[in-house]
Parts: sequence; C-alpha cells; structure tokens
Amino acid sequence: MKIAAVQMSGFPGDVQGNLQKIRTHVLAGAEAGCRMLLFPEISDLGYDMPAIARHGRDSWPQVRECLLGLAAEFGICLVCGVCLPCETGLTNALVAFGPQGTILSEYRKIHLFQTGDADETGVFSPGGEIAGFELDGIRFGLSICYDLRFPELYRVQAIDGCQVLLLAAAWPRARIDVWKALCTARALENQCYLLGANRVGDQGAFPFGGHSLFIPPSGEAVMADPVREGLVCGLVDPANIDRARRNIPALSHRRPDLYAKVVADLISSL
Repeated sequence: MKIAAVQMSGFPGDVQGNLQKIRTHVLAGAEAGCRMLLFPEISDLGYDMPAIARHGRDSWPQVRECLLGLAAEFGICLVCGVCLPCETGLTNALVAFGPQGTILSEYRKIHLFQTGDADETGVFSPGGEIAGFELDGIRFGLSICYDLRFPELYRVQAIDGCQVLLLAAAWPRARIDVWKALCTARALENQCYLLGANRVGDQGAFPFGGHSLFIPPSGEAVMADPVREGLVCGLVDPANIDRARRNIPALSHRRPDLYAKVVADLISSL
C-alpha cells in the first residue's frame, strides 16, 4: 500500500483556507497513487490556541462534511488532525475518513502539551482511549505530537496488531532533532512502520520544524526538508514487518510478567 505524510503550513482560524489547502494536497496524493494520506495536527484550524478557542466549537460540521466528501471523491483514506467537540469542550483529535465516505476512527489526544511554548490544557480536554483502524487488511494506530514522548502508547498499539504507527504533529523547529530520534526509536523498538506528518511555517505559537517522515521497521527514514510543503511517500509491505521480527524477535522476548509485577509493587507502595 502506498501512503504519504502531508507536510503543510496553515492559516490560524481560517477553516476555508485550510480546507482548500488540504484539497490541493489530496489531489497531489491521488495523482501520486496514494491509498492513504496523513495530515498534521489541527490541520483544520492551524495550531494556534487563541484561534482554536475562538473557532473550534463551530468548525467541525463544515470540516467533517468537506473531508468525508474529499475521501469519497478521490477514493483515499484521509487521516487528519482536527479540533473535535466533546461534552467537556474541545479535543485535539486525529480522525480517519475512509475512502467510502465514512469515519473509520476518532482518536483524541491523550497527552496534552503543557510547557512555556504552548499550553493545550487551557483549550482542550484530554482523550482517554487508544484508537486505530484497519484499511485493506493493514492495521493503523493513531497518535498526536506530544504522544511521541510516551513509548507505552506505541508498544500497546504494536502488541494489539498495529503495523503502521500514524503520528500527526505540530513539532517545533527548536526540537526537531528530538522528533527524528524518537520517531526512529518508536519504529525500531516496535518493528513497525511509522509515518509522521509535521507542520512547516511560523504561524501560531512557534516556528514548526517540518521533516515529515516515513520509517520502515528497519529504521532508514525517508524525510522531507524543513520548510517546503509536499508529500513524503512510502510503500507498506507487511512482509517487511514479519521479516524484521523473525530476524530479531524482540517483541517475543519481552517479559510482561516481570513488568506487571514491578508496576503492582509500585502501586502497592503508594
């Protein structure tokens, strides 16, 4: 299966402008023969907390209709970072729009970013469920940006049968070396493919770092540059996962019995 990460900038608060930009990249992905496209974090509103707070409650119906229509029109699965309303307000979400014009999965970001650069907790409510979906017999796991620093999420997805780890991000330029290192680690340690779509440009909270990437289980990344928009394409072949796990069967060498005991002992000591 041919898949691609879409590296793009955005217009804070301009839903129409961002949807038009998404459409342009969907057309490019269709022409490239891609079956699935992954877009960055909050592609509908731009990663800008004030703009999200102003427009997030009203944007979803328009975004949903447009992305469902694009997926059906081009026969492509679109996995897009969006602002998704919930009972407690807003969530930072990653939604998979299937090629038949249906929603395949919704993931709400579990680990909200909270540092001097940006504070998502003032705008978003955290998610509480791990999510994924299946397309053409391949299982995909969903994650967003700061999730990358929590390897437990990706290990659970791999054990649950995910073959491709999808990561939508608004990763800053100042920490792009961390992005590259952790993306490679998540692919290697779980012997999965990893596809990461990052933003470019200086809009919003800070300059974004680009370097969207496609990493096979062997770890050799195909990577975009720091500034230009475009696609990073790769071919997913489950046989490569099987080969990597036969050569070094690390997942089968885990000691979950020991890990569970350590966690139980720690909990009991609290």
